[in-house]
Amino acid sequence: MKYFLTCLFLLAITITSSAQYTVSGGIGEKPYEYTDGLGGTGISKIYILNTFSGATITYTSNAAVVRFYKYSRSLSDKVLIPYSDISTSNSGNNTTYTITNLEDSRGYFAEVNGVNNAVIWIIDYSKHLPILNSIEPSEGGDRCEFLKLLINKSDDLPYYATTGGEYSVIRKYTIEYPDFDGTTKEFKEVIKTIGPRDIGIDATIDAPLKDTKFTLSGDQIAKHFGLDMHIDSKEYTAIAVKAFMDAVQVNGSEESTELGGSAPAQINFSGYGNDPTARFYTWFIYNTSDMENPIVRYTDQNIRYTFNNAGTFRVVLEVADRGSVCADTVNVQFSIAESELKVPNIFSPDANSEEAKVFRVTYKSLVKFKCTIFNRWGNKLYEWTDPSKGWDGKYNGKYVNTGVYFYAIDALGSEGKHYKMAGDINVIRKK
Repeated sequence: MKYFLTCLFLLAITITSSAQYTVSGGIGEKPYEYTDGLGGTGISKIYILNTFSGATITYTSNAAVVRFYKYSRSLSDKVLIPYSDISTSNSGNNTTYTITNLEDSRGYFAEVNGVNNAVIWIIDYSKHLPILNSIEPSEGGDRCEFLKLLINKSDDLPYYATTGGEYSVIRKYTIEYPDFDGTTKEFKEVIKTIGPRDIGIDATIDAPLKDTKFTLSGDQIAKHFGLDMHIDSKEYTAIAVKAFMDAVQVNGSEESTELGGSAPAQINFSGYGNDPTARFYTWFIYNTSDMENPIVRYTDQNIRYTFNNAGTFRVVLEVADRGSVCADTVNVQFSIAESELKVPNIFSPDANSEEAKVFRVTYKSLVKFKCTIFNRWGNKLYEWTDPSKGWDGKYNGKYVNTGVYFYAIDALGSEGKHYKMAGDINVIRKK
């Protein structure tokens, strides 16, 4: 227990002492403070300055004896910092030490009453600027889905642990490029950003949907100091495609996105792709009972098709790029009901209900229809071919007399069923 408390006490001293360092100087922003992955190195923080112009380390302590050291590879090569590089000022019981003439890529620490304090590492960033040689798309792999960017840069930035191990500051870069938003059919142009993150010799991104250029910029330290460090690729010719479709069913003068139901069903299909990369539009209409052989095939961007037969149908749109290397598909599925035909035997032209005023059949999925009305002597009074219409009980513009009349229906259902129906109609009118 005593050992554990002692360790906690020493840890508290180290943390407190580490906080006593202040590093300043250089050009522009205050020093960049780096702490990633320092655990186990013996270094509490790395300070990166934009040049060492006016650079200093200050340290405050009330200890009786404070010495300062620097090292290059490990504590075994530590060197005492000469008093000529240190100035002091006092405030009460505290003394503030200011160290000048700093050296690049060195570890600095204070020895307080014979005990090594926390270590900081100092880097002159102007001497270790990243060299960005190129960023170019790879010609290999499945470029319809993903694109590998090959990156050539020199950016090793080493530092050394107190025990001598060599480590590197992790530099983080950003890749930006104009692209389309492929989540909607509008394909709005956006700037896509990868990072900032650790980027090695390559980076894999979603395949772009438009011709574009890639910009590699950074590292994060350059951004901190406001330094413009970037390199552009040559223009990349996109081959990836993305497909969308709209389907609208026309029911008389009305339109609906609910597809199927009763035949004949006239549906307008509209195709969308990331033009101009998307060049070819091909439609396939299948009855799902035979997905190997399409009923029809079209090569227009927009089509109209009337479904006259009962069944379940799948409409597939395939969009391909300019070289027919990549393709994307989207589909919609719906059902056309089997036919049904029911005929009333009574109606009243002067009824209160609008539905009861007209002789009209109830039906589903009729692709052909003809109904003829006769009087008892076989004279044709009325005829129509749209099953949604009917007879209002008039002949030559006047209502017929109350009595029995006759109908003859010739119709064809969506599944091929032929309806031949005849019967009588009772026309009832008020006195």
